[in-house]
Amino acid sequence: MRYKLLGGSGLRVSEIGLGTMTFGETKGWGADAAQSVAIMSAFADAGGVLLDTAPNYAGGESEKLVGAFTRARRRDFVISTKYTGSGAAHVLAGGNSRLSMTRSVEDSLRRLETDHIDLFWLHFWDGTTPLHEILRALDDLLSAGKILYVGFSDTPAWLVSRAVTMAEGRGWIRPAAIQIEYNLASRDAERELLPMADALDLGAVCWGPLAAGALAGGADPKRRAKLPPHLTEIAAKLDALAKQTGLSASALALRWLLRHPARRTLVPLIGARSAEQITQTLAAADGDLGAETIAALDALAPPALGFPHEMIGSPYLRKLALGQPEAFAAPRKPRA
Repeated sequence: MRYKLLGGSGLRVSEIGLGTMTFGETKGWGADAAQSVAIMSAFADAGGVLLDTAPNYAGGESEKLVGAFTRARRRDFVISTKYTGSGAAHVLAGGNSRLSMTRSVEDSLRRLETDHIDLFWLHFWDGTTPLHEILRALDDLLSAGKILYVGFSDTPAWLVSRAVTMAEGRGWIRPAAIQIEYNLASRDAERELLPMADALDLGAVCWGPLAAGALAGGADPKRRAKLPPHLTEIAAKLDALAKQTGLSASALALRWLLRHPARRTLVPLIGARSAEQITQTLAAADGDLGAETIAALDALAPPALGFPHEMIGSPYLRKLALGQPEAFAAPRKPRA
């Protein structure tokens, strides 16, 4: 296992995190307690330290399993959990408000059997809560010693960038990272979110690195037939490239995330349903990729960046702006 700093913070995390959404049997499809412990043990034995959970994963069962596992060796792990989502239908049960945040933290601390949360995420934007309320409440939790670092998951880039500016201007806790969906087949984050993270020195944690297994290779025909057409096409192209390179599809997909020169701070979250599966996935991710292979993977499914990126990046406007665009190797990194 290799390690990274989370964005511009001093928080050290394993370059791969363990997603625990599959822990707990309350919904009838997750790993049971014994399987969950075996998965976490295999991950820890490989050097993994980042465990990502949420109060709405298996109705809180995931947090309980993580808490029980880490209780005796709390300092060996970075525990990452969230607030916003709730399985309850009551109007006060979820959301981004200070009320929801405070209640959620207290409940998570109890389930995790700990006195602090290392990395605390706003799970997804609710569209109703003012940013200043969120940031001030997060700063109060930091002052109380209940959280150490914060991040924004599944939130538009303009809101995250505004949150960073507001936090810096008022001396409140600054977001350390974003959490996004990102993989070879889902590259929308390259439009705004990843450039923003690069410019503002935010870490980027990505969920779905194998597109729920669609990019792991070897999918049976019946399962592949249920995939969306574009994902089926990309998975087939990835399988063909895997045969050419002699690497598995999952190795290509994961190493593309980990070794791409433009994604040095990216941390994928991988999930598993057995210790054997997590061990196989970590083994697939362990290795490098050549520049030619990375370029071939880039070409499998280029993202549609849309307006204004495609317009201002066109040769015509580049020439109007720069005169001799070929004299510039690449656009300059934007100033935050």
